[in-house]
Amino acid sequence: MRQATAETLGSTRGTRVLPGNSAPMTSWQWNGDVFVSCDSVPLSDRGFRYGMSVFESLRVRGGEAEFLHRHLARLLSACAEREFAVEESALRACEETLCNGGDGFARIYVTAGDGSLTAPAGKPRVFILREERAPVAEECYELTFHDEPYRAPFGGLKTANYWPNADALGNARRRGFDEALLFNDFAELVSACCANVFLVIDGKIVTPPRSSGARAGVIREWVIGRRKVEERRLRREHALATEEIFLTNSWIGVMPVATLEGRPLGPRSVGSRLAAEFMR
Repeated sequence: MRQATAETLGSTRGTRVLPGNSAPMTSWQWNGDVFVSCDSVPLSDRGFRYGMSVFESLRVRGGEAEFLHRHLARLLSACAEREFAVEESALRACEETLCNGGDGFARIYVTAGDGSLTAPAGKPRVFILREERAPVAEECYELTFHDEPYRAPFGGLKTANYWPNADALGNARRRGFDEALLFNDFAELVSACCANVFLVIDGKIVTPPRSSGARAGVIREWVIGRRKVEERRLRREHALATEEIFLTNSWIGVMPVATLEGRPLGPRSVGSRLAAEFMR
């Protein structure tokens, strides 16, 4: 990766391999008129310096950015909540850039731009990142608990403050699990590290509410739109007593869970049916 500067990002296409990841990533920045290829972020940008940015992740498949308009609507809502004066024209222009090229996994970031720590985000920057990824091979996940309290920034907004999630996921992977369940300071279930979570209890689908820190994910809303789902506060004992668990995010879609702390769960009928519907 080329050294970042405080100047306007260059227009040379940036394709690189991330450390520990064999997938090349291509990136663009909005220049006020169009998206131009870039390979650096200004060191003066508060998204880099302080993690002051919001984002949406989505899958690009068959030349189509899945659920793009729902993701853009959520991104606009997040920008409004954090008072980022983003140009709607920049977000509308994302579709052409995302769909010109290969399939993969993409993120759209809106950063606070330059300024002091407390200055309004009057000139935010918009970036698109797309990386090549192999399809998810797993048919189901194995889960564990993350024991340290998780504090979701701004009630679960998707921000660049993702280190706690990455740390929890790394701890789970080192122990041989695929994902971990996170709980807030009140011992309420929030989500998995990189996914929203649904439980099936007494035949009913339940999921943590936004007030517990759950993210307003597009695939979460897709599930809620297709099944009767109750949003309520959940605790560890609910996860331990559940008949079934499944996770959702824009890359894995709907992922049934096979085990929790090594204990096999039920037949995974609800999650498996939803996973099949999602892939149609």
